[in-house]
Amino acid sequence: MTPDRSCNTDFLRRCIVVAAVTLGTLTIVWFVWATAHALLLLFSAFLVAVGFDGMGRIVHKFTRLSQHKSVVLVVLVLIVALGMVFTVGTLNVVAQAPQLRKQVEQSVDKIESRLKHSHLTGSLTSGSSGAGAKTSSKSSSLGETLTGELSGELSGAASLTLTTFGDIFIVLIIGLYFALLPALHQRVLLQLFPPSRQTHVAYITGETANALRRWLAGRIVCMIVVGVGSAVGLWLLGIPFALLLGLIAGLLTFIPYLGAIISAVPAILVAFLHGYHAALYVAGLYLGLHIIEGYLLGPFIQRRAVSIAPGFLLSAQVLGAAVAGVFGVALAAPLALVIAVMIQIGYIHDMMGRTPHLPGGADDAD
Repeated sequence: MTPDRSCNTDFLRRCIVVAAVTLGTLTIVWFVWATAHALLLLFSAFLVAVGFDGMGRIVHKFTRLSQHKSVVLVVLVLIVALGMVFTVGTLNVVAQAPQLRKQVEQSVDKIESRLKHSHLTGSLTSGSSGAGAKTSSKSSSLGETLTGELSGELSGAASLTLTTFGDIFIVLIIGLYFALLPALHQRVLLQLFPPSRQTHVAYITGETANALRRWLAGRIVCMIVVGVGSAVGLWLLGIPFALLLGLIAGLLTFIPYLGAIISAVPAILVAFLHGYHAALYVAGLYLGLHIIEGYLLGPFIQRRAVSIAPGFLLSAQVLGAAVAGVFGVALAAPLALVIAVMIQIGYIHDMMGRTPHLPGGADDAD
């Protein structure tokens, strides 16, 4: 074979390799983008399993039950607790619904009264009777349009609610299976890798689960503090639905940074029914609670659990919002944590040969 022909063959092989790698990368990116929702559901199930496993370990430590029985006990206690919370919350809504409806009607009457005395209302009501009839016709048409849009929005909200509850049910069931049979699922995962790499893959999955377990413990403590503090503070301020609003605040604290802003919105809107001063007091309450959570309690917990760089976390939340909307934002923090562990082990240690700094306290890789 001549040198020129040999060079052409090598060049052709390189082109084929580059094309194959590019095509494979594009295929993986397309697959992740097309199945993002399903992949996030599976990751949520893994996160739930890690949470069940962590709580099961605590129960095992104090009761000496097996890990399997400890997880079952945790699940049963959580089901009873959540059932009681939602039952009390539903009774609270039913009891305060007439009062809330009356407050809304009064607020609407005040808004209409102010509009009638405004310059805008005066200009709209002035003019000939023909213009008034035309305006009335347009208002009627606008009202029908708004009614149709509102019906469509309510139908869409109902469909979204059913879909959300279906996703939650699927995540809980899969997460429960993961937590009850961790060794079986780990063996299935390890079979995807050659025997020489299975020990290392098991180490990576163990460190990932450990970091997620510590992060979840820290977030749960913050969620409890913010939820209880919000409920008690709203109750002392005389704001209706204090228990439900506190529950919402606690759940949304799961999302670092952005959850604090989102959780304050419904409480402030409800407080507006009692006047501007009540809304300001509620805003101050949420600001104080999240200052405590973000600058006092959070850093203290992170020293013992897991901390994620704010810039890295916010970038992950932006990417999560672009890929999967609110669902992506909610899971951005644990996903960022998983990526951080894999970078530390797979790149810093394996490729660079340096000591990794793993979230959760482990500093050295095997």
